[in-house]
Amino acid sequence: MAAQKSILQSRYYVLPRIYMTLVGVWPYHAIGNKCLLFVTTFTFSFSIIVPQMLYLLNDSIDIDDVFECVPSIIITIVVSFQLVNMMINNEKIKTCFKTIEEDWLLLNTEIEKAILQRHAKYGRYLTTIYTIFIFFPALFHFLKPVIMTVVENDIENVTKSSLSRTSKLPFHVEYGEKLDQHFYLLMLHCSLAVFAHFIVIVAIDSFYYAVIQHACGMFSIIGYMLENIGKNDDANFHLEIKKIEDDNYGIALDCLRRHLHVSEFIELIESIFTNMFLFNLYTTMLSTTISGIQVIMNLNNVGNIATPLSVYFAHLIHLFLQFWQGQFILDYSDVPYKSICRGRWYYTSRRCRKILLLIMSRTVSPCKITAGNLVTLSIENFGTVLKTSMSYFTVLRSFQ
Repeated sequence: MAAQKSILQSRYYVLPRIYMTLVGVWPYHAIGNKCLLFVTTFTFSFSIIVPQMLYLLNDSIDIDDVFECVPSIIITIVVSFQLVNMMINNEKIKTCFKTIEEDWLLLNTEIEKAILQRHAKYGRYLTTIYTIFIFFPALFHFLKPVIMTVVENDIENVTKSSLSRTSKLPFHVEYGEKLDQHFYLLMLHCSLAVFAHFIVIVAIDSFYYAVIQHACGMFSIIGYMLENIGKNDDANFHLEIKKIEDDNYGIALDCLRRHLHVSEFIELIESIFTNMFLFNLYTTMLSTTISGIQVIMNLNNVGNIATPLSVYFAHLIHLFLQFWQGQFILDYSDVPYKSICRGRWYYTSRRCRKILLLIMSRTVSPCKITAGNLVTLSIENFGTVLKTSMSYFTVLRSFQ
């Protein structure tokens, strides 16, 4: 058990472990601490929607205010939904980590370990870069009060109204008369909501990158084994070699079992994320479109363009990486087929070739990650999503 725990406590999975622990969805955490962290994070994340909706329902706002307010409301809803989805699927998440532990313990050679380490390192690197990109929109929201204060001090005859105070907050919110009385406390509430949104997004995506890269690593190991099958044999082999002496048959059978195992692992990943991705896909398209409109609206106002522009690119990066990891699965699930074609299968027995044909037949239908079983996550479909988003942008821009 200690050996298993050391795998998840290693540097390869340190980032998902830390982020998921902070938001209360790390499956190996004590139930009491996990619930406390989850409830706290969810409260900070979702409670901000009440003043956001009150602001949106205010009769005094115009269409420009709506465009500025809606993206933050969408982010709040999406992040809260994703956090709840992760908690509901906590047992499946635990099963994913158990699968990762078992796969690491069953590695037979140093080459196999090196292959899986390479993919685990890539997942960690991807999480680090992604965290940096997502940090910028959060930073702009944190700095908005400071920026607005500097701008206000440079403008003459500015009235200290509740409207000016509202513009200093990270979100467009409505607290009524309490805003003037508890301004700094309410600013803390908004800031904690920004932090909760940031940490939840990074926690969920870091887990997604880790499991996807692990699956790709297992496909690479299977491909390595199949490509080297029959490598030490020559033309003097026997088609009817005894099963107990047929090493190639044993390797092929092990590859078949591993392939079935990885396919089940991907199906488990799919069951965790498919509904989340479907909801996230359409809401992100809408939020990206509205953020793009905000950028167009504020081209002459540099002070107001930083936040929507950062949110726009954060949405694109977030969506692109999700589809890109789906493309990884599509590409790597085809590795066993190509490896068999490159290998020396003609130096194997008849029973071994039957196993190889069975593996090839299973790779005809590649493994994939989908959004609600409707949209396959791939680079091609990401381009389709961008085109659709631009269509939404054109329609909504006509109302502005």
